[in-house]
Amino acid sequence: MISIALYKPQIPPNTGNIARLCVALDCDLHIVGKTPIKWNQADLRRAGLDHWDKLSFEHFSSFKNYFSKYKLRRIISVTKASPVRYWDFTFLEDDILLFGNETRGLPPKLINFLNYSVSIPMWGEGVRSLNLANAVSVVAYEAYRQIAARQKILLSGGKDGLNFKRTYYMQKKKRH
Repeated sequence: MISIALYKPQIPPNTGNIARLCVALDCDLHIVGKTPIKWNQADLRRAGLDHWDKLSFEHFSSFKNYFSKYKLRRIISVTKASPVRYWDFTFLEDDILLFGNETRGLPPKLINFLNYSVSIPMWGEGVRSLNLANAVSVVAYEAYRQIAARQKILLSGGKDGLNFKRTYYMQKKKRH
């Protein structure tokens, strides 16, 4: 399916939440460029819960290295600079969704280099951006919705993605 790429992410809980989302969607997570995140930080690990061993993950030191490996796939920048709304874009099964970091987004030079970009509209006055983990969720689920609808398939290996075991609140047995 799709892959999620984060360009120089800065906030460990966002990256941890996105890692958990990638496990839920069964997609890869790519970290591109230098980041201040320490992969053993408690808040990063906590946000990802117990899903780290299930995550397909790669870290690239630069966009140049990343692009050299993935140049045959469509890399779609998600940026407020794009005139194309994410729901008007046709996502494909092998797409890579590239998101900028929390404070600066993606560099204009990088956005202009790539052939595809989408934006998430915001109507509220004075809002610069959405939380990175929320933005990734919105666009990734739209991509999956489109792909599944076109292919008329059920996600998660033939399951509908809705059958899950509750792990936090276990039902207590009634005592007689």
